[in-house]
Amino acid sequence: MTIRPVLRALLLLAAATALPGPAAAGPQPQAAFRRGVGVHSMLNWAQVEPADRTRYRSAPFDGPAYDLPDALIANVREAGFDFVRLTVDPGPFLQLSGAPREALDAKLLGTVRRFLGAGLAVLVNLHANSQVPRYDSVNWLHAADTPVFREYLVFVERTARLLAGLNSPAVAFEPINEPPYGYDAASVKRWQAMAEGLHAAVRRGAPDMLVVLTGARGGNRHGLLALDPTPFRGSRVRYSFHYYEPYTFTHQGVASKEPSAALWRYVSDLPYPSASMPAAFVLETVRANVESEPGLDPLTRQRTVSAARAFVSAALAEGFDRRRIEAAFDEVAAWAARHGVDKRQILLGEFGACRTYGRYRAADPISREAWLRDVREEAERRGFAWSVWELSGYGGMALVSEDGASTLDRPSLRALGLYGP
Repeated sequence: MTIRPVLRALLLLAAATALPGPAAAGPQPQAAFRRGVGVHSMLNWAQVEPADRTRYRSAPFDGPAYDLPDALIANVREAGFDFVRLTVDPGPFLQLSGAPREALDAKLLGTVRRFLGAGLAVLVNLHANSQVPRYDSVNWLHAADTPVFREYLVFVERTARLLAGLNSPAVAFEPINEPPYGYDAASVKRWQAMAEGLHAAVRRGAPDMLVVLTGARGGNRHGLLALDPTPFRGSRVRYSFHYYEPYTFTHQGVASKEPSAALWRYVSDLPYPSASMPAAFVLETVRANVESEPGLDPLTRQRTVSAARAFVSAALAEGFDRRRIEAAFDEVAAWAARHGVDKRQILLGEFGACRTYGRYRAADPISREAWLRDVREEAERRGFAWSVWELSGYGGMALVSEDGASTLDRPSLRALGLYGP
């Protein structure tokens, strides 16, 4: 890619001024990594070239959409969070080269320093998305010997070395998010080799930095239960799993393209616990949601009402309550005990539920608060750390009081055992 001399000089200057060094002045963050929140809006969903959607722009994270107000970051710290889980789209880092690539490293370091300066520890999480197919992990995360995975390991090592240069115990590294892989015995074995490769790449770049590893199967608890932690003993490691069960409750109102989730968009006011609201009320709400959908012909509308009501009836019949959360977390605790892993090394890396606010139609506030509280309390009761999804962004799980706000949703904070501004 040809870069005009002035632009190139500016990019190199930006990179040079953000070389690894001491963290920014300000409150010293605690390195406990116990109560976190995901930040998915600053270094993810990069800008691509309009004329070629497979190519990232040379400055893919520039612009107001990729910034957070200082007031919001301050409110996160004041609320009682001690770290942020900063998601980073690896695609631009893998594709770009030269000055634009070095500017990306500078951007990452500057973002990490900003949180450190606000008194927050930072877990940097490489978090692929589907935007550019070549860098969608669904397409390449199948074996340790694929070309893109080998490129990825080089990138992991480089990033680990970059972060280690900050010389801060309040910086940790999670080299992959939700591997969409490992649903049979053979692929579980292959993922074990890939996880070991990721750990080795981090250690080549950062011998002592805290690293967060996960199992396959979308990073859920079943993937973690299939992971053998033996090769990582003696290393500063935490083990992560994500929890969104039951998905019908946590993702109600989401417009999904997945056939199995096509009816989520019509669900709202689905209760938690399942028996806490009369089924007739929920089914009537679903019917009204379908009826309000524009563009459906009468026959399609009738069939959709019938399918959505059956879908919700099945969800209610599961009888989901706190005991199901307890049982799931007990499995993780048993895995830790079986392998001699301290339970404080377990990180509930993501959990969350869509709420009703603004343009979003999802869980009722009482049910959502109850679910968040039960998940958080059951994690803490076992000594697990946690990071809620997410601080801001679109989709309905944001912690901000409303899209674009710097204040935080108080019922959510209450459920998380936090009492901020």
